[in-house]
Amino acid sequence: MSLYPVNLDVRDQLCIIVGGGTVASRKVESLLPCGAKICVISPMVVTRIAERAEAGLLELKQREYRSGDLSGAKLVFAATNSRTIQKQIVTEARATGILVNVVDMPESCTFQVPASCRRGDLLLTVATGGGSPALAARIRKQLERSYGSEYMLLVALMADLRKQIVGVNSNATEHKQLFEKLLDSDILDCIRQQQWIALSKLLQDILPQEIDVASLLEKTQKHFKEEML
Repeated sequence: MSLYPVNLDVRDQLCIIVGGGTVASRKVESLLPCGAKICVISPMVVTRIAERAEAGLLELKQREYRSGDLSGAKLVFAATNSRTIQKQIVTEARATGILVNVVDMPESCTFQVPASCRRGDLLLTVATGGGSPALAARIRKQLERSYGSEYMLLVALMADLRKQIVGVNSNATEHKQLFEKLLDSDILDCIRQQQWIALSKLLQDILPQEIDVASLLEKTQKHFKEEML
């Protein structure tokens, strides 16, 4: 079976995690940057989940799973140590059209979560269709070594630039050529080595005169300082 790749916007959407162990905690941590409304259902939880609940970052229901608990959910993660409960969750989720991910039961999932490497808005994912999570994890580690924080800054810079370019020129072909020229330049090395003066000159040489290079550089340096905190 071939899976269809998609990135979901779960901002302000209810995502339920049934289970309170380390796997459930990892699901929580992956959802938090996405702005989801998180609810964890489990009689016992690891310290990290309890801390997130105390900080108001998620709703915690410290009890066993009950029929009807999935009402209103966008996504459901079944991360308990009971296959019986896992199957109950799957049955309810499928009956109500809710997407469900089941730990260690890929055949029961209606969606799977790939191994991922996140650098700001840059998201790199690896999936094996549940065939080998270990291989996916290994490739993810390779990506983490190859794509550092400089890529987060590059994406942020390109996003800011794109807003300005579109504002002064609506020619899509010219946009593509300009962006390709930037990416073929030393822009990434300048960011990686924090060579802001060289980056400023590079942008001035490539970009149209009406583009505000000073503001672009200021935002990039601000993103860099935030990343270092």
